[in-house]
Amino acid sequence: MVWHSNPVLREWLKEHANVSQLDNLKWMYYVINKSPWSCLDENEAFLTTADSAVKLLPEATKPITGWKGVQYRAAFPMLKPSGANFYPPDMDKMEFKLWTTGLSLDKQKDATSFFTVIKRHSQVNWDNHIFDSTHLSEGSTHDLYSIPYSQEYHPFLTRVSDLLHKAGDLVSSPSLKRLLHSKADAFLSNDYYDSDIAWMELDSKLDVTIGPYETYEDSLFGYKATFEAFIGVRDEKATAQLKLFSDNLQVLEQNLPMDDTYKSKDIIAAPIRVVQLLFNAGDVKGPQTIAFNLPNDERIVKDRGTAMVILKNVSEAKFKQILNPIADACIAKEQHELVDFESFFTHTICHECCHGIGPHTITLPDGRKSTVRLELQDLHSALEEAKADIVGLWALNFLIKKHLLPTSLEKSMYVSFLAGCFRSVRFGLEEAHGKGQALQFNWLLEKEAFVFHPNETFSVNFDKVEEAVESLSRTILTIQAKGDKEGASLLLQKYCTMTKPLKVALQKLESIHVPVDIAPIFPVAKSLLE
Repeated sequence: MVWHSNPVLREWLKEHANVSQLDNLKWMYYVINKSPWSCLDENEAFLTTADSAVKLLPEATKPITGWKGVQYRAAFPMLKPSGANFYPPDMDKMEFKLWTTGLSLDKQKDATSFFTVIKRHSQVNWDNHIFDSTHLSEGSTHDLYSIPYSQEYHPFLTRVSDLLHKAGDLVSSPSLKRLLHSKADAFLSNDYYDSDIAWMELDSKLDVTIGPYETYEDSLFGYKATFEAFIGVRDEKATAQLKLFSDNLQVLEQNLPMDDTYKSKDIIAAPIRVVQLLFNAGDVKGPQTIAFNLPNDERIVKDRGTAMVILKNVSEAKFKQILNPIADACIAKEQHELVDFESFFTHTICHECCHGIGPHTITLPDGRKSTVRLELQDLHSALEEAKADIVGLWALNFLIKKHLLPTSLEKSMYVSFLAGCFRSVRFGLEEAHGKGQALQFNWLLEKEAFVFHPNETFSVNFDKVEEAVESLSRTILTIQAKGDKEGASLLLQKYCTMTKPLKVALQKLESIHVPVDIAPIFPVAKSLLE
């Protein structure tokens, strides 16, 4: 889904992986990024122009902006396609808007659906140059059309569906059996509603998440979902300890720092599952997720809320291998002891909870019903990640004041968050979490809630941090509630920058070789797959 010739490039790199140590490193880093662009380096191409695996056509159907294939003899554009492989590579936002404006409401929903690909009637078959007119309908006046995932990826999804049905026949857990069979059906019907409800109601020792969910890859609009899979073992003890958060979502919603007009009165408690990860695949490239809150389908969020999965062993690995060394290098000595795993992990949980509160389905100033995702488009992911982070801090403070969380978190949550800022910004300002983190760090620095010292370390100003967190929470929540894309753009333009303090911190971490992220190895899964 990243790029139309990605599978061919992947096979070519895999085939040449044993030619030399350099070729092996290229293959290993490709596996981490799932493409020739580095997620941790602003999507910069990391392969050389000689790494060509695809026969180049002498002509394209239309000029493709930024395409350097012929000039540089490379099999890929130097710039990562913003629309991934969800849209024609030469389509821009204006063409899409002109097309969708003339569609019926149902066809518009198909065009902006999570689960459709946009193609051209005049699309050339890149393998044999045969004109594809199979979707050209009588009376069609536009070159673009939408096609469901179940049709576009039919050979792959048919195989996966068959395997899921077989797995469903083998398991004894009723809820897991229901999930596997319903997800198998969804892959072929393109209707994921029932299978996502089954996922939310999963009550099994073996925890399975599979399907098209996150929209980060679609940086053109943020509409299209990519496939992912997570398999883990439920940590029952840790899961039981987290009931506090799901039980208080409605209380948090009603006290959010935004106008009461925008608040929902029917927030549904979100199930939280803590899992020890055994395997992941699909859209898990670059920064490894430590938790996720799903589904993103606004219909389900409105009807049933969301559920969240926390990957505890991944969180522990990141804290030990990354956050501790960051704290040693960047946090002022007098606050260093306030960076701890409990605060880091608790904020991760609250971050995921806060994806489930705040604006989702909204009413625009002209009275139209819409969603935050549709209105903010490509800016939605970064702003939503920033919202979950900063409102998560606000929520922790609220719960502490209500005596629902220990006061020991009162200072450590802010200092652990400060250390975490440097961890996430290193993912790059092209990545949603990195972009959202830069916004928060620079806002808090401007409000003097974070302090940059002459010795190039940082600390939290406890007298100002609470007010600064609340003001940024209010700003983001209000932009989302109004569907204000211009406001979102201005906010990100101003604060999503690599300021001098950030540069100093990142250069220091680079000089002492603190890893940017982890690359999990799954020996159990590997032994089963070999």
